[in-house]
Amino acid sequence: MANSTKNFLWILAVYALSFLCYVPMLLRQSGAAVPGVLLNLRYLFVLIPMLISGIFLLSERGVKTCWLGSLKRISAKELFLCAILAVTGVLATCGYSCWQEAGLFRSAYPSARTLAAAAVYLFATALAEELAWRGFLLKRIAAGRKKVLSVGITGVIWAIWHIPMWTIRNSLGLEDVVPLLIWTVLISLILGTAYFRFENLLSVSLLHTICNICFLAPAQYNDMIILAGMMICYIFMKYKKGIKEF
Repeated sequence: MANSTKNFLWILAVYALSFLCYVPMLLRQSGAAVPGVLLNLRYLFVLIPMLISGIFLLSERGVKTCWLGSLKRISAKELFLCAILAVTGVLATCGYSCWQEAGLFRSAYPSARTLAAAAVYLFATALAEELAWRGFLLKRIAAGRKKVLSVGITGVIWAIWHIPMWTIRNSLGLEDVVPLLIWTVLISLILGTAYFRFENLLSVSLLHTICNICFLAPAQYNDMIILAGMMICYIFMKYKKGIKEF
């Protein structure tokens, strides 16, 4: 079976089964009598892509080369990148909190225990996502394509996958979903670039966790922060390259 066909089947299976996780909640919202136990299916949503990826890899005997080989000790350079992203997120959230007089961090993490629990949970879910989206799909899409294009394509597919969670679980409208789609694609660019640079799913998962913990302002605000940061990095890299050529 051709690689593109396998990718299409993977995406189709992930979208279909992930949506099914929220069908009981959707039926309950429409007034149907749904047993409470079925509502727990929504907790499987984040695991579906990883489980389907695992099935594909087991059939190809590729778990060791695709996943285990990408779980490495995090280097100093990776930690530095994580620190830069964390500082950016904290400053952005604090700036928005001061502007709007809203204690975002205090509301989200009222105690150190709450923050620690959130960090553990978010890292676990981030790792589950990264095993599928960067550790599986991105590698497949990147075969025969430019890295930038493959990162962008994966980001769009990953962003669309979130829509049932935003619309059904969180009851968000179009005006909220669009900025979140942009935010998810932008974060995917960071995660995908880091994955190609370091080939380490642990550090990519840590970056993913930092985004979820530190960037608490509305997506519209965070979109502008990340875009500005990307532009600064691009200008800096071009300037650095020009200095070396000179």
